[in-house]
Amino acid sequence: MKTKINSCSAGLLMPERKKIWELRPNLHCSICGTCLSIEEQRQILKKMKVPEKDYRDYEIHAIVANNLFRENMVSCMINAYLDKKYRVEIARFGFLEEAKLMMIWRDKMAEGDICGLYWAVLTNPLLPEESINRVVGEVHMLSHLNGGLCRQERMKLKRLAEEKQKYVVRLRQCRSREKELAAELDAARICIAKMERQLQEQNTRSRSSEDGQDYRQMLNSLKIENNELRLKLEELNRKCQDYKEESRQLLRDNDELEKQVRQQKEAIIQLCRESKMMARCQALDSGISAGGEAGEIKKRRLLLVGGNSGLNNHYRDLINGMGWEFRHHDGCLNGGRQSLTEMLKWSDLILCSLDANSHGAVHCVKELAPKLHKEYRLLGNSSLSGISRALAEQSDTCTA
Repeated sequence: MKTKINSCSAGLLMPERKKIWELRPNLHCSICGTCLSIEEQRQILKKMKVPEKDYRDYEIHAIVANNLFRENMVSCMINAYLDKKYRVEIARFGFLEEAKLMMIWRDKMAEGDICGLYWAVLTNPLLPEESINRVVGEVHMLSHLNGGLCRQERMKLKRLAEEKQKYVVRLRQCRSREKELAAELDAARICIAKMERQLQEQNTRSRSSEDGQDYRQMLNSLKIENNELRLKLEELNRKCQDYKEESRQLLRDNDELEKQVRQQKEAIIQLCRESKMMARCQALDSGISAGGEAGEIKKRRLLLVGGNSGLNNHYRDLINGMGWEFRHHDGCLNGGRQSLTEMLKWSDLILCSLDANSHGAVHCVKELAPKLHKEYRLLGNSSLSGISRALAEQSDTCTA
């Protein structure tokens, strides 16, 4: 094994860190998905004169991952880029012993900050294969968690949008009531000014009037009425201030809700992208040929026998999204077994429903699949979630 002097080890000889093409082929996909963004992968291909704008994100990811099996210009450039990008993590963790490194890994997993450490762990020459498999397995499980998190975030976004709408309606009501109170307040002020003018006029006339008793009675009446109007004015002022304060609070609450909605939308977009990427990574692990040309992907063929025909389009979207070609047989054998037999020959994997299928179709699958050397699974539940679980288990079995 080649050695080099670790500058942090005061003259001790340390084994050289692993290169990306020296790692197991099934690690390349997760390294690209975890340690490199799609934009970074595009920039690297752009430097290699690859027309990256002509490819979708998944195709870019496939081209990069397919060129990491051997030492070449792409793999050398990506290895150097990752070493530079995560030089701090490599300096801190690149040559730690297993016990210390795994303790740091657990802490970083809890914080959600694993990208640089993941690269340092996989290229650490001191780490045994058992610990590397554990780290890779935990990163792999993140792909299953992201789908659930995405659905939770969507529900939270929906709830926040409903709350925001309630606040908007209440805010409109408060503003409308505020305008009404302002109009009432203006009318009260006009009335008070009118009463004060009348009082002043009566006071002026009373000085020349001989009937002082009538004047005093009218004066007292005007004072009482004036006091009542002042009390009403004060009450209107108080209500107006209350509605203004409530309006300001509603505006603050609405701003906060809009901020949360934006954050939830960004989180959903990110989770959806990560979920799609990890699902495609699983398909890529079983579909990319180690010696093939860049970008060459082999899709496996899946046959669903039975199930709910009304969900056919949803079945297709789910299964195609996980990297499989899809065909469906409804389980009806009125025309004989020939059509089902031809589909069984075509497939690489057969999912046979037990809850929505004919007994003849189930018996045919059990009888012919072993003879045709085809792998099959019996589904107790042919819902979308049941099929998704079966494919996830199949992917885990293939990866193992």
